[in-house]
Amino acid sequence: MILRTVDLPQFVAESDRLGGPGNAACDQYWAGLEYHPDIVVDQSLDPFSEDYVDRQLALYREMSGRDFDQCSNEHTSFDVGNHIAAINPYDHGSPSGLALHMERLTRAIRLGVPPRGSRFLDMGCGWGLSSEVAAYCGLSVTAVDVNPDFVELVNRRAERLNLDIKAQQGEFDTFESVDRFAMILFYECFHHALRPWDLLARMARHLEPDGRIVLAGEPINSHWWKNWGLRLDPLSVYCIHKFGWFESGWSVDFLVAAFQRAGLTAVISNHPEGEIGFTVIGTKSKVGHIDASEIGALWQHGGWIVEGDYMTCTGDGWLSIPFPAESRVASLGLRNFRSSPVYARISSGEIVLFEQNLPPGRTTVELSAAQAQGRLNFIGDIWVPDDELGNGDRRHISLHLEDVTFL
Repeated sequence: MILRTVDLPQFVAESDRLGGPGNAACDQYWAGLEYHPDIVVDQSLDPFSEDYVDRQLALYREMSGRDFDQCSNEHTSFDVGNHIAAINPYDHGSPSGLALHMERLTRAIRLGVPPRGSRFLDMGCGWGLSSEVAAYCGLSVTAVDVNPDFVELVNRRAERLNLDIKAQQGEFDTFESVDRFAMILFYECFHHALRPWDLLARMARHLEPDGRIVLAGEPINSHWWKNWGLRLDPLSVYCIHKFGWFESGWSVDFLVAAFQRAGLTAVISNHPEGEIGFTVIGTKSKVGHIDASEIGALWQHGGWIVEGDYMTCTGDGWLSIPFPAESRVASLGLRNFRSSPVYARISSGEIVLFEQNLPPGRTTVELSAAQAQGRLNFIGDIWVPDDELGNGDRRHISLHLEDVTFL
């Protein structure tokens, strides 16, 4: 069944009549539903451009029936007193459902590795479960949410439970603090950001030198959009139309690129249990010299063998370079172990950035930040070391990447 804009009021009314999200009858009604927008979003546009943002905002107005205003549209009404007194801030009716949130949150803190007693920023804290878990782990928590009722709930529960949490009202786009944080968490809320790349850059300024930005419980997929956009599944459509929430999602490649624009290196960990999903860990991109082992461990790549002091291209590979904010040039140290030249080409999309026969030994290739945005593709001649060097290595390989230096 296809949903169109004119169907949305009836869709929400029927969903509510059947008990709403999570009710078996409503879930059965939603099975097979698919929203087809009237607005056409040109996916060939630069996903970071204002033209693309404007098209997604037009789609939001179509789906929600209102203007974009997160201060008013993101408000949730609830019985504050009941949740202050409850065993957990959600007052969750399902122990296993609550345990799923706990698994995601404890995994996020484990991968974020904040030191005990360090400052922890919980952006879009909502009910405050994430803040309470962080405080229980021994962190000093600053919690931020746009909804004043959530702020009251978090502060009053912290007082009742004697937890090191201070909540304040604030927005993604205007938050400022004199403090620097060892970890900044977005749990099930980063997808409400209209321009996530700007939010990441703003948050990066609030990190300690070795601090991390961690996303958990976020929708990462490319079901509907090559880069990013409003999600079109029944639950998202329901929330957008009924509440006016901005329910976006992003592809892995786009999210990595968004972190890079903010001068951050993103490592994306996908749990084998789909319900736990992705955890994204962003660290400030290292300035200066980066060796191959660090590149292989921290940067997104494919078609490379990471071993010892080198990354070895198998003939057709790709690499995403996270530029530090203050760097404008990346100097790539390529090495040819063959006794004769190896053809190599580096491209970004359809644009060829470097094409040359690399002589034996080391060759340095400089790429600007403007050139190296997004995924770089590496193509080279394939050779078998044992055939030419007699060393027993029967792999089919191409060039080697030794290091990258940011200038």
